[in-house]
Amino acid sequence: MSYRPDESTEQLYAEGAWLQGAIATGVLYGVVIVLSVMCWRSLWPRRTRSHATAYKRNRFFLCYVAFLFVVGTVYVVFNAQITQMGFINNRLYPGGPGAYEEATSSAPLNTAFVVSDWCADILMIWRCTVVYRDTKIHRIIIGLGSILFLGAVICGTLWLVIVSTPAQAASGWMSFSLLFPYLCFSLAINIFISLLTVIRLLYHRHRISKVLGSGHGAIYASFAAMIIESAAIYSICSLLYLIPYALNSPIAYAFMQLLGEAQVIAPLLIIYRVAEGKAWTNRSATLMDSNSVQMQRVPGFPKPEPASAPPNRLNVEISFHEEIARDEYPSADDSTHKVDAFSRAV
Repeated sequence: MSYRPDESTEQLYAEGAWLQGAIATGVLYGVVIVLSVMCWRSLWPRRTRSHATAYKRNRFFLCYVAFLFVVGTVYVVFNAQITQMGFINNRLYPGGPGAYEEATSSAPLNTAFVVSDWCADILMIWRCTVVYRDTKIHRIIIGLGSILFLGAVICGTLWLVIVSTPAQAASGWMSFSLLFPYLCFSLAINIFISLLTVIRLLYHRHRISKVLGSGHGAIYASFAAMIIESAAIYSICSLLYLIPYALNSPIAYAFMQLLGEAQVIAPLLIIYRVAEGKAWTNRSATLMDSNSVQMQRVPGFPKPEPASAPPNRLNVEISFHEEIARDEYPSADDSTHKVDAFSRAV
């Protein structure tokens, strides 16, 4: 005796994709819980020890993390609810649970999905403006980021309005004309902002490595890796949904559900790196270009042997100046022989 339902193989495959996606979404929600706790533990002590500017920033991050956690919780709760409605409450729906879920729209679920996307976009744009703060195109980056974010808000709002109307039930809220173009636009914003940020960081890596050696530019590679990895979580999940859906594959239903939590995980990773002091800050470029670090050739420094060092290698002296009281300076007669108080040769 077979207990297999009287459904086609394609229909069973689509229903399995919906169910497995809901289960995997619960796993990603566990990641959201862990990252939220890690961010709170890193930000809360700094809230009381920091000066005024850092205090406001950490307080904002605490509220931001709490808001993301609430959005992620709302998403996973209503995603589980609609899964139960499709597979239990309305399992005799024409076409099966998969058809029910594709044709049924949940306002809290859709709102949480769009809001988490906005949160991820605005954090990526903010990180990009921080990296370009000391450049001539800083205002251009701010204006461009504002326009892109405004476009994301308009597209997301239009999608929410459209899927809330009864007319959308005929084609489904995941139809090619509704969710697909909105996610394509959001993915384009994420990739473009990520590329701008990485280009700036790699430029600093090249600038430092050219003078001090490749080892001194490694920190900028880690900054670039942070941006790439955090953006990749959202970008990969988006592609895993968009490509199968464009090919009309039911596996897209599973990845679409994962995308809602991936949009929460990506900004939490960046905030945790910022809270731990491992991310690019407003002073990163300033410290690198500050007058407190002066570089010049050492006239009498011996040249390396050609066999032991690569040709055309520069000898660089880095002097760290400190403010010294007047009576601590050498006399005027020895002024021609003054040297920096703290210096070392590289």
